[in-house]
Amino acid sequence: MNSSIARGTRHLWPLRCAVTVLLCALGSVFGQTALAQTSVARSKAASRPSNEGKAIFESACAGCHGLDGRGGERGPDIATRQPVVQLSDGQIQEILQGGRPTAGMPPFAALGPMKLKAVLAYLRSLQGRGTRVALPGDPQKGKALFFGNARCSECHMVGGMGGFLGRDLTFYGANLSPKEIHRNIVNPGESSGRSNKTAVVTMRDSQTLSGIIRNEDNFSVQLQSFDGSFHLLKKSDVNKLGFLPDPIMPGDYGKTLSAAEIDDLVSYLVTAARATTNAKRNPDDEAE
Repeated sequence: MNSSIARGTRHLWPLRCAVTVLLCALGSVFGQTALAQTSVARSKAASRPSNEGKAIFESACAGCHGLDGRGGERGPDIATRQPVVQLSDGQIQEILQGGRPTAGMPPFAALGPMKLKAVLAYLRSLQGRGTRVALPGDPQKGKALFFGNARCSECHMVGGMGGFLGRDLTFYGANLSPKEIHRNIVNPGESSGRSNKTAVVTMRDSQTLSGIIRNEDNFSVQLQSFDGSFHLLKKSDVNKLGFLPDPIMPGDYGKTLSAAEIDDLVSYLVTAARATTNAKRNPDDEAE
């Protein structure tokens, strides 16, 4: 009887081994799949700001800086102002921890490192950091147009190259969508203020000056003429200060440039802003 059972057991041994190997293989496959899914989930979670960061920002920061970070009655714009956008992650963490007492901003060190990091991640999302929209055109062709036939560089500067009359466009594409940039190129009058209009100053001695208003207070006005020279004028000597109705920037790019060329210009401005922003980040930030 015992020998018969032993023989039966020996017959079942290969089958048991096969089942064990199959179970181990299935376990390995399921384990690798679960690990891959966990890795993907962690990667996605790391690539987007946490809800915790948004909740803390809205409760502790939005009261001064606005829900979108673009400024409120008691705090400045921290979403689009380039001096803020250009700060490294470490510099912003330092500001969050220690505050800015002289500016009325309290310290938030009590939140702890993890919550401060969540707030930083959410602030970066408001600033457009980490987002990658599809470029509508060829940035290399756009650069050639900017410094060539489109004549943008006669007034505007990118990366320290170009003119000085218009605004510096180095970071212009950092926080605007390609659609917004396209609209501002085709219809500059929609977004132009006094800084994009020719000022005409008539002095009390009948002298007339024209250019761009750079600074103004209750007592004086600083005018930069189109040859680059600056004039500091006392308002008591000014008889009349007016502005020409049309913006300095040409309003006919929609006719003089093709749709593809405008897309190329948009792509160049976005690419230039990304490259300059990345270059200003700390090496430790890049490693993260």
